[in-house]
Amino acid sequence: MAMEKLWATACQSLTSKPYGYISNDHDSRVSYLSTQYPTIGEVAALVRQACIRSLSCEVTPGREGPLYFGDKLRGHVLSHTFSLKDAQARGFQRWFSIIVLMKDKYFLLNSWPFLVDNITTIITELQERASKAHEEEQSACPQRAFRLLTVNSPDDSFLKKKTPNKSSRPITQLTADELVFPRLHLWFTWILRAGSTRMVEYVAEGLPTMNVSLDWEQQEETAEGFTVISTTPLNTYVNELEASSSYEVTKVLLFVENVREFRQLLGHEGFLSLAYNLMVGHQVVVRGCPSELVTSIIKCLKEVALRVSHSSLMSSDRMKPRSGDWAVLVPRHCYRAVTHSDTYLELAECNLLGLEPQVAVPQPSATVLRLDILRPQNEDHQQNLEMYTFKIKWGGSMPTKCPTILLKMEKAIENSKLCENVLRRHFISLKEEWLNIAKVIHRVHQANGPNEDIAELLRSLGAQDHDKLLLDFWATGLVTHPGGNGR
Repeated sequence: MAMEKLWATACQSLTSKPYGYISNDHDSRVSYLSTQYPTIGEVAALVRQACIRSLSCEVTPGREGPLYFGDKLRGHVLSHTFSLKDAQARGFQRWFSIIVLMKDKYFLLNSWPFLVDNITTIITELQERASKAHEEEQSACPQRAFRLLTVNSPDDSFLKKKTPNKSSRPITQLTADELVFPRLHLWFTWILRAGSTRMVEYVAEGLPTMNVSLDWEQQEETAEGFTVISTTPLNTYVNELEASSSYEVTKVLLFVENVREFRQLLGHEGFLSLAYNLMVGHQVVVRGCPSELVTSIIKCLKEVALRVSHSSLMSSDRMKPRSGDWAVLVPRHCYRAVTHSDTYLELAECNLLGLEPQVAVPQPSATVLRLDILRPQNEDHQQNLEMYTFKIKWGGSMPTKCPTILLKMEKAIENSKLCENVLRRHFISLKEEWLNIAKVIHRVHQANGPNEDIAELLRSLGAQDHDKLLLDFWATGLVTHPGGNGR
């Protein structure tokens, strides 16, 4: 025979029905469940211990406010203690706490400002509702006067009567809100969802240098001396500038899917010339039509694999940067693209530019390479990408020896056994290796090291003299003037 447990009223956050609240995020395929008791035994023990500590031994000056405690075994906890007015409680207030339990200490502490701000908002809302309910109760029956009258009563018969034990009242009564727990479920769901998306992982292409620009305006101070730098691509080098969104997308959906296909269209020499200019800090201008073809070419130099649908091409936000984007041939801080512009932009503004065929551009020079896309005159051939003509115009010439990393990348592209995912990881590994080499050489230059030592250092790191131009550009980022080497 099943026996139902009896719980104090204040301990029941949910009645017999419903058993909990659930919210489904269909985009990320995550469900958020709110129940009175954890469904996992291990978590239940950690939560119970954290709750007890948050309302007993772990206190802050003034008792109200956020604090951190925990360890590797019992988890790391952010606890925010607060009080709600209760006319029937001792001291006319009752204590509560909202806790956040994580196994990752650093993620919790880096999320401190976000969590505390939003939890404080929830607490303020609860306290305002409780204060309003308390005032209404006091106006109907002042509890303070009633207690004083009872204690000072001359009738001692009350001593003979057993004072009834009043159970603690639940938060639904303290706030006079029967929907307080559904509201809390929605609040907590939003915090969990927003907190998981505000910080993302990305591939670190080597250690940062003094020359890498960071958005120091968007920073937060956290507990234990941590500083969180905003990853929002506002003024970083890794963005795409939407110079104009007034152009039309043609009905013919032509696009270059990946860098392998792009190399096949340009040929061996054409691809080497374009890749070389991009990797040493020169400007690459892609001019032609249709516009989605120009956009796909620029994006295939940013992502190894590109998937373009009709809906994405027609969407107005197709050129917005994504946090996971990465440049194929160069590090992030060396890549700045404008997929479409109504006018020509200088190298200081972008090093990869997409233009319509009617836009006037300067003559190709040693630091500007132009790729012209010529549409076939026969309309029946305009839907066949192989019928398009790709012409490269450049005022410079290829060096006797190409940079070592470029030759390694081209060799990997030619290897048909490497799928796109493997090729992507291989490119990341190569860029990280050569970016670290660039930073070492740059620091030796800053220290005014002898040229003989620098040459010896280059050889020991696997680099040669024909890699210097690339290393200079990668170490100092995007050049700000034509012909510059990044210094």
